[in-house]
Amino acid sequence: MVYNIFLDANVFLDVFLQRTDEWKIAEQLLRLGADYKVKLYTSPNNLINVMYALKRQKLTQKQIIEFIELALTYTKLSETSGASFSQGLNAGFTDLEDAVQYYTALTIPGIDYFITSNYKDYKKAVNSLPVLTPKQFIALFNKK
Repeated sequence: MVYNIFLDANVFLDVFLQRTDEWKIAEQLLRLGADYKVKLYTSPNNLINVMYALKRQKLTQKQIIEFIELALTYTKLSETSGASFSQGLNAGFTDLEDAVQYYTALTIPGIDYFITSNYKDYKKAVNSLPVLTPKQFIALFNKK
């Protein structure tokens, strides 16, 4: 079985900036996508947020473009519809942007997991799309 997973912006940032103690685990997740062992999805808005954060960290435009182009070689983009945007706004999440991303992921046929290193913001997630950290997903993937 090939899992279909939606990546939140912070997963990319953890890898690109090596910003958490678990960035190597998030990198393993991206490698699974690059090796076609999982199908990765994100939204254009998530990558825009990544570009903004990388610029704030003083990366050059060339470096940012290289990171984003690399991510796009193994990540499919899923647009946010008006309906998923509205659902996210009214879902009761404390972070509205996280809610919109989550409801964007719900529109992808066959999506299995929503992956984020910011797990605490997804307490209002629905049962049909489980939220996991990169570490939790890698453990699950390694068990199969």
